[in-house]
Amino acid sequence: MNLLKCIYMKQYILISLFVLCLFSCSEDEIKPYHGQQYLYFSELIGSDDEAINVSFNNYPLDEELTVKIALSLIGKPFSAPAPYKVSVVSDKTTALPENYALPSNPQFKPNVAKDELELTLIKTDKLKEDVALLLKIEKNDYFVGSMQQYDTIRIVFNNVESQPLWWDKDVERIYLGKYSREKYVALLKYGGEEAIGFGELNSAQKRQYALRLKEAIVREGLTEKDGKPMTVPIY
Repeated sequence: MNLLKCIYMKQYILISLFVLCLFSCSEDEIKPYHGQQYLYFSELIGSDDEAINVSFNNYPLDEELTVKIALSLIGKPFSAPAPYKVSVVSDKTTALPENYALPSNPQFKPNVAKDELELTLIKTDKLKEDVALLLKIEKNDYFVGSMQQYDTIRIVFNNVESQPLWWDKDVERIYLGKYSREKYVALLKYGGEEAIGFGELNSAQKRQYALRLKEAIVREGLTEKDGKPMTVPIY
């Protein structure tokens, strides 16, 4: 009887050590600084990207864009909105203050482990090339700190005008004709901003948006930059 008891005790000890080892490995992966609640940028976790990339070229009708950046909490969720602090890392930021706006008093929602930081990007004539904005989570009275690899996030944006990649030979031949900036703006204005993802639409949807543009060309008398009538091949 004592022998069986001894065997069971050894098994119990081995299982306990195994569980402790698992917890230890999990903690090594997270590596928070110290303390209680931690906040970190979870936007790019699981992605191959190293930054959020945005171009006003894809949104020619908009003067401002709202970028939603995922945040996650380590620790017990708050029962009321919890203020947090995000700063701009000036020595690694090339974007001018006039091209972005952070919320003045961001708060993490109560009773949740995930939330979003809403950043506003502002279009100006000074966005003719990529600019970068580096944000960093700072500790405050509510959050002890962050995770070393996820306490910052980089946003790269511009207003470089270029032909969308999806406007290929098939789109030109079947739906929209030769690309022009005027035609692209008209497609989004009269077809709907959902046409931003034109390349991901199925053939019926592409036809629908192209026909909307064709109707607008006739109705509004749309022309190209040189004054010639705008045309599309769809029928």
